[in-house]
Amino acid sequence: MASLGQLVAGVAHELNNPISFVLGNVHALKRYVGRLWTYLEAVHADAPEARLAELRRSLRIDRILEDLNPLIEGTIEGAERTRDIVDALKRFSAADSNENVRFNLREVLERSVRWVIKASGTHLQVVMDVPPEIPVMGSAGQMQQVIVNLVQNAVDSVGRKENARLEITGRAKDGRIEIAFHDNGPGIPEQYLPRVFDPFFTTKPVGKGTGLGLSISYGIVERHGGRLCAANHPEGGAVFTLALPLA
Repeated sequence: MASLGQLVAGVAHELNNPISFVLGNVHALKRYVGRLWTYLEAVHADAPEARLAELRRSLRIDRILEDLNPLIEGTIEGAERTRDIVDALKRFSAADSNENVRFNLREVLERSVRWVIKASGTHLQVVMDVPPEIPVMGSAGQMQQVIVNLVQNAVDSVGRKENARLEITGRAKDGRIEIAFHDNGPGIPEQYLPRVFDPFFTTKPVGKGTGLGLSISYGIVERHGGRLCAANHPEGGAVFTLALPLA
């Protein structure tokens, strides 16, 4: 339930920007309609040329006409962005389906990072270096669930560290993509490394974790023909590596 709450908060933050943008544009269009209507009434009433010129200047009709196209285009863009977010949420909610389609893992990665960072309100600096196109087959919703878990674990690991950082790097090799999630937290105690993917195993305090996130993620990755592994990075911190076959 805690993970669901974090996800919903992230979606709310993500939706807020395009919805606010659309709302602002619609309010502007509503004001413009009133001014245009006043001007058109004067035109249809055969008002004198001087009166029409004065109305055109005072109502700023030329400025309205210049603004109409950008306002409409911006509203469409905001609505399409909202639609894309809702579609992504639908795919996430269908994470248990047997969907097997081609999708760009880069898009899922970027979306998941945004949602977790906004939901947690963390100051974590995320540096991403992955190919722009990562075609894989499977369920985008399930893979989003995996990445959300990995990023959330990094957020929990670094805590309130001043220079909290997560590096996400991806390299394609021999028909596979390997994406490493390297945080600069304290790392994983050596005695716990063999157990991090065990069901119900967690090093978090009671009430902070169920111990199921990484276990479920491990199973999802295996079903996609990939592998998920954990280690401590030579430079410090933990590193989780997600490997998947390319489509």
